[in-house]
Amino acid sequence: MICYQIFWYLYLLTHYIKEDFMLWTFDIIEEHFGFMLVFGDLIYVPFLYSIVGWFIVDNINQTLSIPWILLTLLIHFFGHFIFRETNWQKFEIRKHGSKNAKIWGETVKLLDGKLLISGFWGIGRHLNYTGEIFTYLSIAMCSGMTFWIPYILPFSLFILLSQRAFRDDQRCRKKYGQLWDEYCKIATFRIIPFIY
Repeated sequence: MICYQIFWYLYLLTHYIKEDFMLWTFDIIEEHFGFMLVFGDLIYVPFLYSIVGWFIVDNINQTLSIPWILLTLLIHFFGHFIFRETNWQKFEIRKHGSKNAKIWGETVKLLDGKLLISGFWGIGRHLNYTGEIFTYLSIAMCSGMTFWIPYILPFSLFILLSQRAFRDDQRCRKKYGQLWDEYCKIATFRIIPFIY
């Protein structure tokens, strides 16, 4: 329960550090505060986000091994870092431009002045989704492995974000044409490096 509470606290804290980045997301720009965001706020947040907490409370006598806790912490901080850092990298370029920005200590690179190919965006097209899935997986892992219900959240998020990555790719291919094909040769992965 301590890990569960800390993970959600960090999730919210890091969200509010650069809260204005939400105005530059796909949900706002392309879907105009659309169905996916409203569905997420009305279904995911009150119901699915709390499933793990309820499961932990109902199974309070179940103890987790130290290796399991360490693995959970590792997955959380790895996923959370990727999740936030990828979103913040793109946000900084959109908000402040690429002239003076640096990512990982290097000058920002853009493909034809339009598509970011520095940092995580030069590795994969939607690694922010990868980080988000790992973050939610670690939250589910706070309940152990004795039951599948706490894993509904990361599993359903994987399905939703895989479908969204596919839609994002279609939208970007239509918008950027040949340039998107060039970008895909640089950022070869959608969500899971070397797999998808």
